[in-house]
Amino acid sequence: MPSPPTQLTHTPIPAEGLLFGESPRYRDGLLYISDMTGRAIYTVDPSSGEKKHLCVAENQPNGMCFAPDGSLIWSSMFDAKVYRRDAATGVNTLYADLSHIMTGYCGDMAIDSSGRVYLDDTGAKVLHGEQPRPGRLLVIDPAKDGSTAAAAATVAAENIIFPNALFISNDGKSIYCAETCGYGLFKFDLAADGTLSNRQKVWSPAAISPTGQTGNTPDGIFGIDGGCMDAEGGMWLSMLGLEKFIRLDQDGNITHEISANGHATACTLGGEDGKALFLVTNWFSEDEESLFTAMKGKRTKCTISYARVEVGKGTARP
Repeated sequence: MPSPPTQLTHTPIPAEGLLFGESPRYRDGLLYISDMTGRAIYTVDPSSGEKKHLCVAENQPNGMCFAPDGSLIWSSMFDAKVYRRDAATGVNTLYADLSHIMTGYCGDMAIDSSGRVYLDDTGAKVLHGEQPRPGRLLVIDPAKDGSTAAAAATVAAENIIFPNALFISNDGKSIYCAETCGYGLFKFDLAADGTLSNRQKVWSPAAISPTGQTGNTPDGIFGIDGGCMDAEGGMWLSMLGLEKFIRLDQDGNITHEISANGHATACTLGGEDGKALFLVTNWFSEDEESLFTAMKGKRTKCTISYARVEVGKGTARP
């Protein structure tokens, strides 16, 4: 029988004023974070909490990743577009227009070593009153001529109920995706040409539900939101409504837990030694009808913290 999970503590980072944080990414000593309903992207200094405004994202930012040249690729939810922020100039330019293919919102994002971007299509516009329904994974190929615009976007996988938590394994041969409202964690084989195959459900949050079941609630109360992978293949997952972050080993055993004071939304590994796990938690009042109504009304509050972990970041992406 597996040992009980190790309980870890976390330390707040005093970054104030974020409404709903998502998609944390660590690079060069700074934590990058999307403030979805605050409609901006920021950097945060983990040591001081100093928050700097990076850019406005009027149609709500969400997923982010860093291209091989260091530029920031970020998704714009409501207009189904992806932008590129030049690392040298800080100028944002359109990278890909997905409005012809997107069925919901632009969601989480991961990038492979060749610059190929994988992006969640949530399948439903839940902040506009739609109920969760199957979405897809999209793949955006970089331009072959080396230009800063993307070449094309295609559908990589379908029938995933509110896809979320995208990350690529250390060896680059697998990609993981969670169903926030479908209550599963999927693994796909990732080919050299970017195609996905051999879909497998490798874990379900039903394993830690207080009732042993999940149900399909409007805000995905037991669903997985964000995630990342460490150097040993351990998967840190943000358990949205259960208010905890967990680490799964490759056999599906929970090895570590971190309690959160609110909805556990996203996490990423970073720091100088790669052993700082940055945690994004979003809080809203119990008087709200649901998480989505609180977000729409801008009645949420985001906190950032970090926990020291034993196994640091490997070569997984992001």
